[in-house]
Amino acid sequence: MLIRQATVNGTVADVRVGEVVEAIAAKLVPLPGEQVLEAEGGELLPGLHDHHMHLYASAAAHSSLDCHVGAVEPELGRQHLARRIAAYPGLGWIRGINYHEQQLGELDRWMLDDLCSHRPLRIQHRSGKVWVCNTLALSELGFDRGGNEDGVEIDAQGRLTGRVVRNDPLMAQRLQQIGESTDPDIGFLSRELARFGIVGVTDTSASNTLASADNFNRLHQQGVLLQRVEVMGADDLDVGYLKILLDEDRLPPLDRLVQRINRARNKGRNVAFHCVTHLELVFALAALDEAEPPTRGFDRVEHGAMVNDDMAQRLAQLAVPVITQPGFLYAKGDQYLQDLSAAEQDDLYRYRGLLDCGVSVVASSDGPYGPINPWQVVSSAVNRATSSGALVTPWEQVVPEEALAGYLTSSAELTMRRSFQELKAITVGKAADLCLLKGKWSDLRHNPEKVTVRATVIGGSVVFDSASG
Repeated sequence: MLIRQATVNGTVADVRVGEVVEAIAAKLVPLPGEQVLEAEGGELLPGLHDHHMHLYASAAAHSSLDCHVGAVEPELGRQHLARRIAAYPGLGWIRGINYHEQQLGELDRWMLDDLCSHRPLRIQHRSGKVWVCNTLALSELGFDRGGNEDGVEIDAQGRLTGRVVRNDPLMAQRLQQIGESTDPDIGFLSRELARFGIVGVTDTSASNTLASADNFNRLHQQGVLLQRVEVMGADDLDVGYLKILLDEDRLPPLDRLVQRINRARNKGRNVAFHCVTHLELVFALAALDEAEPPTRGFDRVEHGAMVNDDMAQRLAQLAVPVITQPGFLYAKGDQYLQDLSAAEQDDLYRYRGLLDCGVSVVASSDGPYGPINPWQVVSSAVNRATSSGALVTPWEQVVPEEALAGYLTSSAELTMRRSFQELKAITVGKAADLCLLKGKWSDLRHNPEKVTVRATVIGGSVVFDSASG
């Protein structure tokens, strides 16, 4: 394929690609029958990689009920949600996402029964860690027949509360047993990602197993999943990061966690810690101090939602990158400003301060819990503005190139400090995974949220072309 008249490495040139970039010149003559993509001066960048996403949850979100009701009192929030549930089409299951207790109060089965008792209803907390089921859903899933499944919450009177904590695999298993499909439209999501210029994704779901990895490979080979996918997940994987979920109210014994890390080390795997609170980060670094060091590569901290200077300096010493999500500031920032103290806000999803401490920081989406559009994520890192326009610690703002850099960096190189010019360079022999913008980056960088992708190329094949509708 010939990409004609693109802005490449600062100049306008033609680029010929197969599976790799084959030639770059001021003018190349199309070969007989060769596909030609007219760039019209648009910037040609390496394709983007989202280093923290949950593919199946992101795909399922498309057909789910959004339970975000804004900054309102819980009673009013429940009234808003009741109207949305009543208007939800169909007669069967309702899958809700994105609830937050500050908007709706702490949900349980009885509250959901008040909202909807005639259809099975399950609603996921915006963090992804808790599902809440109404009584009919509990019955259909068989939870009312007893058992001591991990994460299925019971109150002091021995009653099911409807809450299932940190056990998505159990929920999926029970749904499959009753014939309720848990297979969302991955193809639709993949096409959406391509529309944003995303050519690769790291699926960071802790529940990923060997079967999950095989399924992603199968979908990619079938052409359903366009992006290249890297997988981290559970202990039974032989490759990829071991994803360790830390919840500060149920931390594991430190010695058992260290043993778990060492078992992963014996497989040549590194670890990725889910760290949202300060205590979770302290615990993760304490475990790394006790565990065997990596034999190659590096460990990761996912989110890093609360990092003070002391923790930042420790992360820098260990060369542990933070895979963060500035998009949360846009999507959830108004709630953060309402819920968090000034001191907590100072440590919230930091960027500039971490870079200044020597920490490698990588922007990502955490889709579906944050916006999957990378250009919105970059804009949030640059502006640190909420959806209402309020600013969250503006001294943590970074320039657009610093925010985009992580999307242009491979997973193996997240700790490397490379210039933006080097990261965005297109060279002969480089994989033909490319993102063509409508316009030049130098003109678009001032408003990254308005960036439009002209075309996306993976392995030399066009997987998205805005000109074709």
